[in-house]
Amino acid sequence: MNAHARVSVTGQAAGAPCQLNGHRGSSAVLSFVLCPLSFIAVLSALSLAPIFSAGAAALAPQQTQFFEAKVRPLLADNCYKCHSTAGGKIKGGLELDWKGGWEQGGDSGPAIKPGDPEHSLLITAVRYGDPDLQMPPKGEKLSAEQIAVLEQWVKMGAPDPRTSKSTGAVAGSGGEGKDHWAFQPVRDPAPPAVKDSAWPKNDIDRFILARLEAESLKPNGEADRRTLIRRAYFDLIGLPPTVEQVDAFVADTSPDAWEKVIDGLLASPRYGERWGRHWLDVARYSDTKGQFNRNREESSYPYAWTYRDYVIKAFNQDLPYNQFIIEQLAADRLPTAKDKDTLAALGFLTVGDRFNGMVHDIINDRIDVTTKAFLGLTVSCARCHDHMFDPIPTKDYYALHGIFSSSFEPDEPPVIARLGTTEEQNDYQTRLLALELRRDTLTDEIAQESFGDYRKLSAVYLYALSLPEKEQADYLRKNGAD
Repeated sequence: MNAHARVSVTGQAAGAPCQLNGHRGSSAVLSFVLCPLSFIAVLSALSLAPIFSAGAAALAPQQTQFFEAKVRPLLADNCYKCHSTAGGKIKGGLELDWKGGWEQGGDSGPAIKPGDPEHSLLITAVRYGDPDLQMPPKGEKLSAEQIAVLEQWVKMGAPDPRTSKSTGAVAGSGGEGKDHWAFQPVRDPAPPAVKDSAWPKNDIDRFILARLEAESLKPNGEADRRTLIRRAYFDLIGLPPTVEQVDAFVADTSPDAWEKVIDGLLASPRYGERWGRHWLDVARYSDTKGQFNRNREESSYPYAWTYRDYVIKAFNQDLPYNQFIIEQLAADRLPTAKDKDTLAALGFLTVGDRFNGMVHDIINDRIDVTTKAFLGLTVSCARCHDHMFDPIPTKDYYALHGIFSSSFEPDEPPVIARLGTTEEQNDYQTRLLALELRRDTLTDEIAQESFGDYRKLSAVYLYALSLPEKEQADYLRKNGAD
């Protein structure tokens, strides 16, 4: 995707607004500058010629999370000072600050055999199983918990996102610091020259083809129309086309047949449902509170759905992405807040784990979701110390903490939609009472079937618990509670 990312900014201002699905007055190129999810969907559907990937398979989110949360800090604290370029030492020829280092290994060969900790030199060394191979040296053996982390990592296949060799300092906040490619100004690269000039249909194709040619690979042939429309439907709305829709597209010989299919899918309400869910994952959306205060609050967010619907609506209505960000962080401070229709956007901040009412943990969660979503950085790592790999000092974390700690949720949630008419409210209450009665009836029926007359026999059950286990069954049977 790096090539795509470089192409996407061609001729566009990084701060310009874009549309979330990029089909009403905004180019697909601009959409990807600020809206990668929707652009990927369109790009997937537009790719008439699928390509082979020459790079390593992308890591699963849980693999990356495990590495960043447990493995990278462990390696940085205990291994980098002797086995990293930035640390100034490469003892035994072994580099542990990037994937290629442990794959190549040092004087004794590859340090890790992915999936096989028992035959990985790194695991042997940290276990102190060989007196001539011990890491860290000088009796500074890792704890059993730390060794278990490395063993689990190797069993997972040693997933490692550090695919490029580090050239900067690791100590303090930043790793490579602001020299990292992610912090560099946006460039406008020229499309590369390719040998097969007939294949590319646009500049993005040129970047793709250039990489394929560099790896001596060739793109597949164009997909047939039946395959193409199925890809479009699954990519954009997550549903298959009907037989009639497929036949209509196959029979449509007009030059804009493909554009009509794409425009129709982007206009479908299903588009927002399909692609909005990816943003809801970023926003850690849930209708439950996680660790909540059982004595003071319910376990669910009864109005969480309003944020979910806001996100779906934003995608379907092409809300400019800069406005999408602003509303989720400060909808209550906007002039439109008087209409209250955008206040549901603040669910981005408020729909999160309640951590048993621990205020600082709640704030940390909000810092975490905000910075991951909009900066792509794990700023919450700086809660306890300067970030070890990104240029984020602890003082910046607590500057953000100050912003969030001075914000508050109102005791009374705002009403963000009109109240129904008296007739509508009465109808709602009638149906609600019927549902609640049905719920209570079912609860009693299930309890009766499972435990008999549990109200009358509750004392029998409780007393049985005080008896030795071998006497309980006989006691329950004699008292009709078996």
